[in-house]
Amino acid sequence: MRKHLCISLRLAAVLAASGVVDASRAEGPDLAGPAFETLTTAGPGPSGRITLLAVDRIEISPAESPPRAFATTELVHLSREAATSTGEGAYVVLPEGDRVVRALVGSATDAKVEVQALALGKASMPLDAVLGLVLNPPSDPDAFDLLVRRLRTEARTSEVVWLANGDRVAGSFLGMDDRVVRLQVQGAARELARDGVTAVGFDPALVSYPKPAGPYLEIGMLDGSRLGLVEVKLERGRVSGATRFGVRIDVPLADVVRVAPRTPTVAYLSELPVEAKSYVPYFDLVRPFQADASVEDRPLLLNGKTYDRGIGTSSRTLLAFKIQPGDLRFQATVGVDERAGALGSVVFRVLTDGKVRYASPSLTYRDAPVAVDVDLEGVKHLILATEFGERGDVRDLADWVEARIIRRP
Repeated sequence: MRKHLCISLRLAAVLAASGVVDASRAEGPDLAGPAFETLTTAGPGPSGRITLLAVDRIEISPAESPPRAFATTELVHLSREAATSTGEGAYVVLPEGDRVVRALVGSATDAKVEVQALALGKASMPLDAVLGLVLNPPSDPDAFDLLVRRLRTEARTSEVVWLANGDRVAGSFLGMDDRVVRLQVQGAARELARDGVTAVGFDPALVSYPKPAGPYLEIGMLDGSRLGLVEVKLERGRVSGATRFGVRIDVPLADVVRVAPRTPTVAYLSELPVEAKSYVPYFDLVRPFQADASVEDRPLLLNGKTYDRGIGTSSRTLLAFKIQPGDLRFQATVGVDERAGALGSVVFRVLTDGKVRYASPSLTYRDAPVAVDVDLEGVKHLILATEFGERGDVRDLADWVEARIIRRP
């Protein structure tokens, strides 16, 4: 308990310094703002300051040219290079890749949980929007990644509590305070010491995280948080909006590192059904493809940068997708995951209706990621092929980062 209290006090000091608990952060905003790089549906766009931000329109002001406005249907994302880290604190796992990190998680009932973080300030979050809470994150990065992925993808029919000693307890979540987590287990109430609880996973069948009816913006933060926002506006260097779970936020633009419009013109393959798949391993080990993760179920990692979206495969894998009327282009960034090490070697191929439209050389993790852009007009089927490189399929961790279809507005 003393260790937990010390961590909480240190984190509170960090949050205060970041402006979460100190309203003085709102005074004297940096009107110049950081510069963002723009990726449009047609390719790289201008770099500059964001001077207008809304769910349907974004304006960029380059340093030496007039401002340029884009409809969000023209954009894939805006981003800037900045070091992000989860750091100390709890981790709130939300559906579809959203999350709140470096958080102070307070008390909870079976309906809501109190959270304080850079991305939210102080907020009461509806519990039915939450997939999981990592209350005491593992210090080992591999163990942490595995735990978060499990909270996101594991099929659970009840709440599950992961304990620090490796045990799991299944039951119905009743609530928690700063001392205990309360569950109903086989009809009896049970209290678990909170400082011995690593994480709580909630029943996915009870989670409600509806998509907004119209376009919205995914906002990535310096601390690693990501939230989908509607009713977005930019005023005096601050971004405000309403989250998908109904809590309003107000943060400095200087704390934003990525803006990804979610409109009908950009469809990520990791969110679309796979019409057919085929695995032909070099030996006997079949490694199924993973959505929004590497084939080893870790975050996608190319050239030192992690990505939220994409498809992880291994040689030899074929994935077929049905193309719809109005689908214009297939785009992705491909490369060998950095965790593959020196042995991984992969060839990426893109086929449309049986014809090869793109083929990479044999790539390793040392090679720079490659941008792929293939015309889909008149096409019925798209096939992504991960082929053997120079050394069989040893450590062939192939990442199709941000694999997407560009559709007609």
